[in-house]
Amino acid sequence: MVGIPVKEVMTDRFQKIDIGSPLSEAIGIFEKEDPDLILVFDRSMYKGVLTQDMIIRSHLKWDPTKAKVRDVYKPAPVLKPDEDLSRAAKLMLEVDLRSLPVGESKANITGVISDIELLKRTSEDRFGRDKVEDHMTRNVITLSPNDTVAKAFAVMRDNAISRIPIVENGKLAGLVTLHDLILRFIKPRFRATAGELAGEKVPPFSTKLREVMIRSVITIGPEATVKKAVSIMSENDIDGLVVVDGSNRVVGILTVKDLLLPISKMTEKEARFYLQLAGDAHILSDFTRERIIEDVRRFVDGYEELLGSEGIIYLYIRRFREKFRGVHLYQARTRIVTDKGMFVATGESWGAIPAVHDALRAIERQLLQKAELEKDVRYAKRFLEKLEF
Repeated sequence: MVGIPVKEVMTDRFQKIDIGSPLSEAIGIFEKEDPDLILVFDRSMYKGVLTQDMIIRSHLKWDPTKAKVRDVYKPAPVLKPDEDLSRAAKLMLEVDLRSLPVGESKANITGVISDIELLKRTSEDRFGRDKVEDHMTRNVITLSPNDTVAKAFAVMRDNAISRIPIVENGKLAGLVTLHDLILRFIKPRFRATAGELAGEKVPPFSTKLREVMIRSVITIGPEATVKKAVSIMSENDIDGLVVVDGSNRVVGILTVKDLLLPISKMTEKEARFYLQLAGDAHILSDFTRERIIEDVRRFVDGYEELLGSEGIIYLYIRRFREKFRGVHLYQARTRIVTDKGMFVATGESWGAIPAVHDALRAIERQLLQKAELEKDVRYAKRFLEKLEF
């Protein structure tokens, strides 16, 4: 435990909206007040949350001029005021939200707590003296300024990441984020379909990244402290930093999630891996969600030695409109980041559980190939079996 209750960090100022309100009303609140999220209520009962990213992505499914809040919002757990900050960090990772509601019950919401305020408070103690290099992700995926927007989208999708440093001649030249690319290249296409952009040119996916990348990238050095990193993120209202050395070469990425992870582990000493469900996971039935969690847990236990001693599992679920015999088509994008490396795979099938199984089988093949390359004879037979030799 961190030893600091949620009530010491939460704020009692928050925005709320009724579940039956038009989505345009929520858009107005974000434009005027710029909150991290809006709490969604059904009369006086809390139902879930709404973020700007949810609204942006809703353009892929809904016409925002006709959609209701109920079409887009996401259920999210409520933290109790006396719960430890480690519990708040754990829930933020699990539900993939940067803020969470606080209250004694769904009928008595008293505030919200944000990830950056949580980190500001915890970085005042010993954790804040840790070095950035102790927590950053070292295996950084980069692209070139001459790569296209289409390639950036594909790399982000395949690796379940939301930002990519742009490197030229070995040095940092810029940055692209999923949020910015959706705003510039996805959203305009749906506005054009609705007739809002008549006569305006929609930028092509073949656009070079040098034309759209952020050039003034906010960076930090690997020797800087966590407290300094949190301060920079807070001041600039960002959730990640590119880590560069003295020659401006990219050596890592540090995100809010990277810093929440060690705090979340203080909830249970025995916890080694944390599963973060995102995308359309919230629409799954309780049975399906619990089955997926159990299957992932058994997978991790089965490959304990190859995966490493600790890490986080990102599982992004997407449900498509297509159906076969009443079952939706699902895609499961999985990224496992551990102290022994990063493993990424995508599965697609009719039904969420089979899609997750496809992704896990792909990661299994990667793990067994890694064991074979390292000449670990204990896994040689299983490796050949998976190759169907």
